[in-house]
Amino acid sequence: MFPYDKLQTLNELETVIYNYINRHQEEVERMPIRALAKAAHVSTTTIIRFANKMGYDGYSELRFAIKQHRRNMLDNKPADSYDITVPLADFFNKVNTTDFNKLIDQAIEMIEAAPMVLFYGIGTGNSLAQYGARYLSNAGKLALPIEDVFQPFPFGNALPPKTVLILLSVSGETREVIQLVTKVQPEDVRIIAVTNHGNSRLARMSDLVISYYMPELKHGDLNFTTQVPVVYLEELIAHRIDEDRQRQALVDKPDGKDTNEQP
Repeated sequence: MFPYDKLQTLNELETVIYNYINRHQEEVERMPIRALAKAAHVSTTTIIRFANKMGYDGYSELRFAIKQHRRNMLDNKPADSYDITVPLADFFNKVNTTDFNKLIDQAIEMIEAAPMVLFYGIGTGNSLAQYGARYLSNAGKLALPIEDVFQPFPFGNALPPKTVLILLSVSGETREVIQLVTKVQPEDVRIIAVTNHGNSRLARMSDLVISYYMPELKHGDLNFTTQVPVVYLEELIAHRIDEDRQRQALVDKPDGKDTNEQP
């Protein structure tokens, strides 16, 4: 509903509005602007500014768009079935934008300059960390998963300078993930957050944030939010790095010959 490139322009208060609307779409359809301001703990001016940034002339037009979006979602998906095709189609449209590609370029630049890449996540994120590390290793980059939640990083035994730590967290608020960031921040480490929430605590502590904005689904304490975007991002970055290495190999050895070879 909201374009990825426009979401990237939101400040902290505007992100609060986005999160509230995303979680309470049906209620917001009937809310006067003052009621929404009170519920989200922001000013009416901030709401109007949010609406304008999203491309709407005012709050009334924004509220109508929310109603139409929810109606379309209900029309396209049976209420008793699980279907992620609509949000995934939206995600894959967003990844083709200039702003998103700039994020990927920044991530690749950091990873290529790193002597080592570490992946870390909790629960499903741990499995994805293992997958991401293995896939990136296939591209010729030294990449390892941190599988132990209590992995120590002793003072005075620093990680190699410019090590990249890729953190996978849907909420961006997982205690163990935040604790790991706190441990490694004193080191010369670059932190990349891959999260569903671009304004989370993890996002604010990281050097680079790649957000995918999928509908969050939970069964009690279990998070069922799709991780297809995370797998896509891991594979995309690995393939881009592999392509860069192959291009560099052609430059170093034109026509397959060693440039140091004597005639």
